[in-house]
Amino acid sequence: MNLRYLVASMACLLAAKGCYELFHRLGSHVDDQGILHEPFGLIPLGWLFVFAGAVLLV
Repeated sequence: MNLRYLVASMACLLAAKGCYELFHRLGSHVDDQGILHEPFGLIPLGWLFVFAGAVLLV
C-alpha cells in the first residue's frame, strides 16, 4: 500500500469524525414557530468521508 493513500484515507476518516463531532456539538433546537433547526448536512457529508476513506484503504 502506498503511504500517500494511507495518509489520504486517514485524513478522510478524521474529517468524517469531525463532521459527526460538529453535528453533536452544534445540536438541534426548535424555534418559537415549531420549526426544527439542525445541521443535517453534516451527516451525509460524514458518510461520504467514511466511504472515501474506506475506498482509499482498500
